[in-house]
Amino acid sequence: MKAKINPNYCKGCNICIYICPKGCYSKGDNLSDLGYFVPDVSAPEKCFNHKRSGKMICELCVLSCPDQAITWVKEEED
Repeated sequence: MKAKINPNYCKGCNICIYICPKGCYSKGDNLSDLGYFVPDVSAPEKCFNHKRSGKMICELCVLSCPDQAITWVKEEED
């Protein structure tokens, strides 16, 4: 599994960058249609949940996102 940020919901608060214990996110440099800089999932392979199909180990980014912009997708769905 891999985290994916929906640019239609993200307000660019960057909480995911600061909360991730593995450093999977980085500051984005592309503006969304809403006018926010959406973070990048720059290192999904570092995530605790990478290559998992069962129960998630860490979901701090999903739980901390105030806009519910982060979801999990299968690796091949990106």
